[in-house]
Amino acid sequence: MQGFNHVAGGLAFVGIFASFADVNLFSEPEYLGCCVFFSLLADIDHTRSPIGKLFYPVARWLDRKYGHRTITHSLPFFLAVVASVGLAEQLLTGGRVLTGIAALAYGSHLLFDMCTRQGIPLFLPFTRARCVLPGNPKLRLSNRAPLAEIVVFFGFCLLILTTLPLMAAGFWTTVNTNFATYRHVMREHDSRPDILFLQTKGGPAGQVVAATESGAVVWDGHQFHQLTERQHQVDKFQHTKKPRQVERLEFVAISSDSLRRLLRRPLISLTASASLPIRYRLAGQQYEQPSLKLAYLAGLDFTEVAPDHSTTLAQLARLRATVAASAATRTKYAQEQHAKAVRLEQLRLTYEELSAYEQGKATEEIAHLSAEIAAAHPPEVSTDAALAPLEITRLTKSLTAAKHTFTGVATIWKP
Repeated sequence: MQGFNHVAGGLAFVGIFASFADVNLFSEPEYLGCCVFFSLLADIDHTRSPIGKLFYPVARWLDRKYGHRTITHSLPFFLAVVASVGLAEQLLTGGRVLTGIAALAYGSHLLFDMCTRQGIPLFLPFTRARCVLPGNPKLRLSNRAPLAEIVVFFGFCLLILTTLPLMAAGFWTTVNTNFATYRHVMREHDSRPDILFLQTKGGPAGQVVAATESGAVVWDGHQFHQLTERQHQVDKFQHTKKPRQVERLEFVAISSDSLRRLLRRPLISLTASASLPIRYRLAGQQYEQPSLKLAYLAGLDFTEVAPDHSTTLAQLARLRATVAASAATRTKYAQEQHAKAVRLEQLRLTYEELSAYEQGKATEEIAHLSAEIAAAHPPEVSTDAALAPLEITRLTKSLTAAKHTFTGVATIWKP
């Protein structure tokens, strides 16, 4: 087979089979260059071939030592070439795409040469028997039939032109798109990391967030839609080549405003516990609870439920009454003692100025007041009254600290 047919056939052969791995041969120049080079490489044992002319010293040595269509057209040489390319690609880039293209391109050369009347010794050096396809020599190409070569060339060109959409989209994507069912949507969603755009018949359209065999969840830019096979039939879908990104966010003791900002984002899931109950409406039903567990939602709002402080306020009133009563008792005792001390001092200061009779009376009163002052003891403070200030402080802090905070984890879709 002529070199131009090896190139055309290699492009068609590699392009079609690379599409099975979602590799578009015509998307990168290095892919095309690799395909053309390795589709001609087997003829490096022939000095008049395009590749032989490019590497003439090597071609002349191989031609003299082994001859045309011998060692370079064998399976061991093919495996050695593929292994060498694979090792080089792993060392340089860590990829495998060029190795696959090289293997398919070189393999296409061997396959097409098997379709000639001479065939190739595929299992050299184990046997020199030539492998051919098909068995009937009249159905194989001959070097003496240039018209057949031209017909084959145009056949390859026509095959390339007709399969370009297949190569660009990928084989499985083409199959899945043509069938257009949720099962195929799921396969495409799971097989590639980019965002898949889904259009239903007369229904919602948007980015596929999740997919199953019987439905999908899509984001239309404003809200999520949960599609089912019964209600929404698939019209078409396509890859956007935009990376699919999901953000996982953990939060601890955030405020109500922070949670509201989070709820405005496209939430795949949200699980949160609140320090105090909240009230919200979802799917026409009202909830009042200290937790949230949501899926595929954006734009939910809530109101904080004010806590019931009646018990705490009653405890504070009782404690403050206890403290006030204790303080009143101590104040009364202090006032009485002060009055006695003032009277005693007054009697002592005016004692000399009194008459004998009045001095006698004053002496008795001084003795009586002194005895009362000496015998007086401050009133005892009860345990409740002693602990009441600390308890009042604690309860007051609990009232001022009673605010809504939220702790949990959210998974956010990033369109």
